[in-house]
Amino acid sequence: MKKIIISLAIMTAVISCKGPGSGPLSKESFDKKGETTEATEAQSHGGMVKPEKASVTITPCEGCIKIADLIANKKSYAGKTIKVSGVVTKYNAEIMGKNWVHIQDGSESNGQFDLTITTSQKVVVDENVTFEGIIALDKDFGYGYVYGILMEEGKVVN
Repeated sequence: MKKIIISLAIMTAVISCKGPGSGPLSKESFDKKGETTEATEAQSHGGMVKPEKASVTITPCEGCIKIADLIANKKSYAGKTIKVSGVVTKYNAEIMGKNWVHIQDGSESNGQFDLTITTSQKVVVDENVTFEGIIALDKDFGYGYVYGILMEEGKVVN
């Protein structure tokens, strides 16, 4: 009987889990009410760290779209294959079977200046690259990771 009760308690805990950072032992439960912490600040931005704007100026390649133009007119690019040039500002390898690349070209639209790209290729931070890939909008990967605009299946073409 004890085994059944323990099994039910474990199943209930697993089913009601809301992901990393939730529960009575999360950092936020120890913070004073009304104070903003890095953890609560990150949650308010969809669980992601906000990118810093790099000091770069890139001349777009022939046929490339500036990141600011892409962001300002994202609905017109949804589902289409485009090219973008920029400097790699962040690189995360092998997350969910993909490499995640952030690029910037020095342009900005409504405070947004960074484009995230998923690719199977490897790049290096501070490298100038041109990617070609498919634009996806409002991709939700769960746990607060939502991308308003994302280039998928990116391939380096420079």
